[in-house]
Amino acid sequence: MPDAEQRQEAELKYQERLNISVASIARVKEILKNDIKDTIIAWSKGRDVDKQCYHIIGPAGVGKTQICFQIADELTEEIFGAHNQKNEQDPKEFETMMIKAPVLSRDDFIIPFPVEDEKGFNDFRMLYSDFVPKVAGSYGVFVIDEFSRGDHQLQQLLWQVQNEYAVHTFPFPKGWFVFSIDNPDDSEYSMDTLEDAAGLRRQLHLYVEVNAHDFLAYAMKQEFHPLVIEFIQTFPEYLYDFQSQKIGAVYANPASYEKLSDHLWKMEIARGSIDYEEIEIKGAGLLNVNMTKIFLEFARDKKHIRPMDVFHNYPSVKRKVEKLVNDNDSSKLSELMVGFCTYLATSMPMFEKDPRKLQNCLDFLLIMPIDTAALFISQIDGFDRLSEQFKYMTKLHLAMMDKDRTYKKKFYDPIVKAGEGKIK
Repeated sequence: MPDAEQRQEAELKYQERLNISVASIARVKEILKNDIKDTIIAWSKGRDVDKQCYHIIGPAGVGKTQICFQIADELTEEIFGAHNQKNEQDPKEFETMMIKAPVLSRDDFIIPFPVEDEKGFNDFRMLYSDFVPKVAGSYGVFVIDEFSRGDHQLQQLLWQVQNEYAVHTFPFPKGWFVFSIDNPDDSEYSMDTLEDAAGLRRQLHLYVEVNAHDFLAYAMKQEFHPLVIEFIQTFPEYLYDFQSQKIGAVYANPASYEKLSDHLWKMEIARGSIDYEEIEIKGAGLLNVNMTKIFLEFARDKKHIRPMDVFHNYPSVKRKVEKLVNDNDSSKLSELMVGFCTYLATSMPMFEKDPRKLQNCLDFLLIMPIDTAALFISQIDGFDRLSEQFKYMTKLHLAMMDKDRTYKKKFYDPIVKAGEGKIK
């Protein structure tokens, strides 16, 4: 029987066991990209600093793999953009080479083959595969996807890649950086983790959390289907279905919503409309049956109060909001408030030149019960002080104070009082 200490350790989450930081995927991407740039600049100024191997950990489908490609693309522009404009015939780039550890073996990287030298002696030399970057002076990111699901012999070789930036006696070009990507070593994932103190010491480990704001920023930049964007803005808690994942069912996640968006766009472009019966079947295979029903109810039946309608046309949903308040439906009101804040922080709709938009926000917030109203302030307080979201939400908050004195008296002051100074 395991003792109390063993049971306590087993109950800890993977990031807690490793005792590492947790950050949003946008923040992790920024940290890693900046570190690579800092390294290259230090080299250019005569300081031969060591490269860092990066270990990105997070739930499946959260976007870990995607940010590696984004980092390479952005580094191409930020480091080589000026060069490429002047040398269109000889462009430079940050390449991306990705390997999938679960489907490869050690022999896919390196194979000894017999050779005979000029004196007739038999010998062996190593044949290196296309998975090994070889071009001198090149730059890139070498991505090991799902390292901990590779077999042990492959993991042994990949430890050398991560620790020494080499395969056998062949070193990677200096401009190549190594990323290792893993799901957390929890019960939801099938892992074959091979760890040692040296490996843990030489890697920079970062845990990526699920973050609706990051997903929505990416979704809007990539022009996801509006229904997907509006759905997650309204229900950010549905972005990742951890409960379904734990029981081994199909589960909603950022990657599956991106695929759903593609299906919606394909139908609209090719057929001129969305076949919701077909989406019900496809969506079930991407999100699961229950989540797809919620999505389709949102998309077709218009029963839910959309946060964008609160901002742009509050009179059209006012009666529905008032009914929730009169029914004291705190669950629905909290859901609506979080969705409203998520819409504001991700879409950042203009309000300065249209007093009606500001009035819509005021009319909505001023009828909220204090516990629901507190969510608006706590959402603002939860943003990084230097983020665009915090700046936007604070600007809106101050604009409402300036427009209507009752906002401070009936909305903000009671929240501060109820929080006994905890909410600033």
